[in-house]
Formats: sequence, structure tokens, C-alpha cells
Amino acid sequence: MAAAPFSRVAVIGAGLMGHGIAQVFALSGRDVFLNDANPESLSRARAGIAANLDLFAREGVISRAEGEMALAHIHLEPDLTAAVARAEYITEVVFEDLAVKQDVFSRLDALAAPEVIIASNTSGLSANGIVRDVQRRSQCLVTHFWNPPHILPLVEVVRNDQTSDATVATVTQLLRAIGKVPVVVQKDIPGQIGNRLQYALFREAVALVQSGVCSPEDVDTVIKMSFGRRLSTIGILETVDVNGTSLWADISHYLFRELDTSDDTLPYHQDLIRHGRTGVKAGAGFHDWPAERLAETLGRRDAELLRWLRLDRAARPAVTAR
Repeated sequence: MAAAPFSRVAVIGAGLMGHGIAQVFALSGRDVFLNDANPESLSRARAGIAANLDLFAREGVISRAEGEMALAHIHLEPDLTAAVARAEYITEVVFEDLAVKQDVFSRLDALAAPEVIIASNTSGLSANGIVRDVQRRSQCLVTHFWNPPHILPLVEVVRNDQTSDATVATVTQLLRAIGKVPVVVQKDIPGQIGNRLQYALFREAVALVQSGVCSPEDVDTVIKMSFGRRLSTIGILETVDVNGTSLWADISHYLFRELDTSDDTLPYHQDLIRHGRTGVKAGAGFHDWPAERLAETLGRRDAELLRWLRLDRAARPAVTAR
């Protein structure tokens, strides 16, 4: 049984992503000091973690005993100084606002012990921008957990210009120890890797609907019933190799020039927002979302993701926190 870094971590921010990330660390046997200035957010976070762990137990992802152990490792702490005081590793999960993250990082830099690594969870903000006012830049980086963070395995690790190789090595070792799959992004670019790929697909999907080629339902059906299903087992570049790089080059020669190249939100998308179709909370977006459809869609999604998670956990080697 291998030993892995850190036994005490602080998670700063108890929202949707924060409490999911806290759950991941707690399930690995680490003590988690979950901080939020709002006591109600902390209470909701603990309830959310308990509900997630109960679901995991019912679905056979973990045992009841593992769930109880994980919940016992969650320590709610509204005071930032107290949350950081005993932490060997810190991950910040506050609002996706650069100024807010800069302020939090500056405070964490002043409060944390000199050797502590500080990570930020962001889906696209600059790793360099976040640490603008920080002294320990070599010990800072981005760890972008994908939503839902307690289920999806990928974490994108993004260096700032001064992040040390030792910091990257330690954090990737930690992420593997908690059951995640880290990918190191070697350049600080907007959107990292995953969101750049996702938004390229999104732009073309909206362009197809906008131009009358197909409906939103058709777009999602094509993705789910063809390459989307395949991509969970074989990546896009693996697929190209299997099909033949010359074949994809031939198709790229005539198809690339036909793809959308818009550099801002497409008019069709803007019109949805203008008409109040802002997504499931409004009952409609690209699709109409009656309560029954939403429940069925999310239930189907979660059941499939949990099936994958069971397989992932079964294949994991045993690792203990030191």
C-alpha cells in the first residue's frame, strides 16, 4: 500500500464545486477543513455531502462504513484563519471572478505556512492572473476539477509561469491518490484543454441550429448516439489514428473551411437569453424543461456516470494518506 501526500487539507468555498471536492478528499481518508464565510453555505454543503455519500452507498460505489468515515473527516470552519492553520494543502473554490480569487489568494498566502501548496479551481481564469499578488508563486497552480467533481475523474493541472516542477509532481501524486486523473496543461491559456474542446463543439452545434440544418434535439441525438458514446472509450486523436491520419487530412481539407469561426456568442444563443430561455432554472433553454424531463435526464446521466465511477474505483490501487 503506497503512501501519498498530505493528511489535512483546507477547501476554501463550500458551494457546489467546493463541497464536491471536499467529499473527494474526505473519501480518501484525509481531514478536510471546509471553509465558507456563510454558515448557511456550510450547513448546505454538509447536507449535500451526506446526500452524495448516501447515493454512493445505495449505488454500490462505496460501503456505508466508508460514507460514515468520509463524513467524519469533514470539519466545517467559518473562520479562514482557523481553516488554514492546520492545513498541509489548500484548494480555493470561490466564485469564478478574477478579483475575488486574487483577494483570497493574497490572504491565503499570508496565512498559510511557508511550505504549503495553494491550488485554485477555475475552469478558465488565468493561472498567472490569480497569483498576481502572491509571494509563493512557485507553490501555486490551478487544479480544475470537472463538474460534478465527486464523480468525474479528470483534473486539469495548470502551471503559472513560476510553478515549480516539484509542486506539479506533488499535486499530481496527490490527485492520483484521491482517485483523480490529472493532466498537466503546460501553458496558461484561456479555457485550458477541456473547455476549448467543449466550446469548439458548442459553437458548431449552435451554428448548425441557427442555419436551419437541424434542431437542438437533433444535435444532441447525433452527439449522444454516435461519437459521444465512442469518445468515452477512445479519444479523438486515437480515433484519427485508427481511421488513418491521411483520411482525416483529406476530409479536413474541404470541411475545415465550412465550419463556423464566430468569435462571440452567436445570435441564436443571444435570442434565447433575450426571451428568458436561460436554462433549466427558467424551464427552457435550447430545449423545454418540464420537471419530469429534467428528472429523467439527470437521473439517466447520473446513473451512467456512477456506473463508470464504480469501475474506476474497482480498478484503483490502495493508497493511504501519510
